[in-house]
Amino acid sequence: MLRDETVCGPPGIDEDLGAVAAGIRALRELALDPVASEDGARVYDFSIRWGVLMSGRLKRLEHYHRAGELTEGQERGYRLLRGELKEAAPLAEGLGIGGPTVPLED
Repeated sequence: MLRDETVCGPPGIDEDLGAVAAGIRALRELALDPVASEDGARVYDFSIRWGVLMSGRLKRLEHYHRAGELTEGQERGYRLLRGELKEAAPLAEGLGIGGPTVPLED
């Protein structure tokens, strides 16, 4: 059976949105926990996972956004996600890990 991409958007986009949103929640939890945020091994481990999200899933979302291939709902979700990333970027900076790798505003 063929997918109707005009309704569904590219495969995996909803999972990408969910994974990046979960990463933002984890970033907030780590950054706001004074004990965890001082644990170098924990911050390093998180920074690896965060980097994969930023350079993989987030870049993929940006690609499909720029190509105009996201559904209306996915576009809304992506805009909200970028707003959350903009708010969370100082937390990443405070932990000494990389920030978002895409423009956070159009």
